[in-house]
Amino acid sequence: MPLYGYEADTTSSLEDYEGESDQETMAPPIKSKKKRNSSFVLPKLVKSQLRKMSGVFSSFMTPEKRMVRRIAELSRDKCTYFGCLVQDYVSFLKENKECHVSSTDMLQTIRQFMTQVKNYLSQSSELDPPIESLIPEDQIDVVLEKAMHKCILKPLKGHVEAMLKDFHTADGSWKQLKENLQLVRQRNPQELGVFAPTPDLMELEKIKLKFMTMQKMYSPEKKVMLLLRVCKLIYTVMENNSGRMYGADDFLPVLTYVIAQCDMLELDTEIEYMMELLDPSLLHGEGGYYLTSAYGALSLIKNFQEEQAARLLSSEARDTLRQWHKRRTTNRTIPSVDDFQNYLRVAFQEVNSGCTGKTLLVRPYITTEDVCQLCAEKFKVEDPEEYSLFLFVDETWQQLAEDTYPQKIKAELHSRPQPHIFHFVYKRIKSDPYGVIFQNGEDLTPS
Repeated sequence: MPLYGYEADTTSSLEDYEGESDQETMAPPIKSKKKRNSSFVLPKLVKSQLRKMSGVFSSFMTPEKRMVRRIAELSRDKCTYFGCLVQDYVSFLKENKECHVSSTDMLQTIRQFMTQVKNYLSQSSELDPPIESLIPEDQIDVVLEKAMHKCILKPLKGHVEAMLKDFHTADGSWKQLKENLQLVRQRNPQELGVFAPTPDLMELEKIKLKFMTMQKMYSPEKKVMLLLRVCKLIYTVMENNSGRMYGADDFLPVLTYVIAQCDMLELDTEIEYMMELLDPSLLHGEGGYYLTSAYGALSLIKNFQEEQAARLLSSEARDTLRQWHKRRTTNRTIPSVDDFQNYLRVAFQEVNSGCTGKTLLVRPYITTEDVCQLCAEKFKVEDPEEYSLFLFVDETWQQLAEDTYPQKIKAELHSRPQPHIFHFVYKRIKSDPYGVIFQNGEDLTPS
């Protein structure tokens, strides 16, 4: 098996990962019941010193971490083309749950977006300093991939998890998996085709803890690193307790037994998440090998029948794996950046209810008249003839003519040398144009 010789690399890489921001997704500590009101404010001098110290610490970062951090900051800045692209896509995905027909469709679209944005960033002049000035050419793609995890997958983590759960609950696959997990756990190892030593209760608990840690991570690459450590632990148990070497045919039943004993429905979506979002270049190595092993183990559980041993994959599961590997690793035409920039954030102002907003899918050739019709449907306006689309920029309001193109206006504003903060607002034509206040890119209405 190709696992040996990988131990040192796996350990060091995962230690680096565990110190990064995946832990930010963990639940916050429990707060005390009594909340203290403090009026203490840091003096400006102290704030200035803290900023200087932060700059000093940043200078000690590795070039890779500095670049990932810079890209993450850029992704939050809607005054930049890149920031607008990322924020609009994330908002659209969160607000339009019905835009995908399946879990695979959703994950594939996210992967395509990440790939295209990487291509855009590698040629963009918005990165300052340029990425090639800090990162060796052969490492640029690796650094950009990590940045995509932080910019796109991190803010989408909760949404993607919820959507995956909804998809698999609706199609009944989780119900079937839950029943089969219980059925497999009632069998002894030999009935499952296991003829090698298996982890004891303490070792199973360690493995389950690793799987639970995996759930807290948003990076598919980091998840795969933990999966490799689980496989390493299983192989160590198999060989240390028998004194002999084992191959793939012996490993798959043991992995199936371990996954069943862990009894975690969420492993199904964890495997799917990794299989669809992992960088295709990593699917040719150990990551791809053990990922397909985990998929195979889950397939054996999903299709388990009392009269058969969970030892051999069905021909259907093998075909599915072959098709997946071909789809993920074959070079094919990916969508252009134009396919992902067709999002328009529109605020909706009502006199009584304040200001809300939605991200709409708006093609470059869609006119303001068409956008107004879409807004009327999305915001459930009863008298659309009394509303129109306005542009708020440089503290001024402008009602857009029906034959103008909002996406072209947005592109023109982004192309100006000096960044401009602007908002598209759908509101009553005769309403007070100063009723809405925009602050720090957010929509606020005075009470």
